[in-house]
Amino acid sequence: MKPAPASAPSSALPLFQPRQPAFWLYALLLVGGLHTAGMMALGGFTVMPLSTGLGLLVWTLYTLPPLWLFRKLGLFRGQPATPFVMAFAWGGLGAVYLAVPANQAIFGLAAKLVSPEFSHAWGAAIAGPSDEEPLKLLGVVLLLLIAPGRFRTIPSIMALGALVGLGFQVVEDYFYTVNAALGHPSANQIEPVVQNLIVRGILCGLWSHAAYSAVAAFGVGYFVAHPEAPFARRLLVAAGSLGAAWAMHGFWNSPLLASLMGGTWFFLYLPLKGLPVVLSAIILWRVARQESAA
Repeated sequence: MKPAPASAPSSALPLFQPRQPAFWLYALLLVGGLHTAGMMALGGFTVMPLSTGLGLLVWTLYTLPPLWLFRKLGLFRGQPATPFVMAFAWGGLGAVYLAVPANQAIFGLAAKLVSPEFSHAWGAAIAGPSDEEPLKLLGVVLLLLIAPGRFRTIPSIMALGALVGLGFQVVEDYFYTVNAALGHPSANQIEPVVQNLIVRGILCGLWSHAAYSAVAAFGVGYFVAHPEAPFARRLLVAAGSLGAAWAMHGFWNSPLLASLMGGTWFFLYLPLKGLPVVLSAIILWRVARQESAA
């Protein structure tokens, strides 16, 4: 396939690039994730068919409002649907496929190197951001390598990050739903779906992976959009953005402020932990849009 001429608009550059190694890496890991998700769903349908099917429907419908909001915010402006579908697929399949064994390994290391109690309390705060944030961002980088020059602005790359994060969140929540149904103490197949929708989707979903990945992708966007800037500065912004996403994800997963959970200040727990995530994503998005417009 001949490369598109320099004058071709970014939206015309194809994402089917069999000559690009990044394309085959993306496709291989996506197939691995699809196999893992399929086996998990097959096991769920065998034992708890109603929970597994209802969970699939619920989390599919759950995806629609964020997509509508992203569209209203202009995240998809100037690009067709294909790259964002690929970004969503990477988050839900490729990143999840790599993150599951990585999380298990970090939990195991924390238990062996420190203690099982430490792993139980702090394992999620260490494992989640340490492997999930880089793995989600890897999908953004792969898409940029598959079609170099297609995404040239910080907002377009932040949009990829948001879709990767949304895909990761939805599939991860579906995994949790099926596992909760398989381990539910009663035969009620609807209760675990409703519980996970309320806790993971409604209470925790607003300040979750889509926001983390958008923040992390800001740095990649700056690196790509400012080739004239010193390399050290571009690298520092990229590393700082990923570090910010890591810190926010780790803070959310940590047991810090857990004392509010059982007290009268429970209503402050989620905003205190989650609002910094949402505000950071919104601020960076506004900065990116203003810079792009300028």
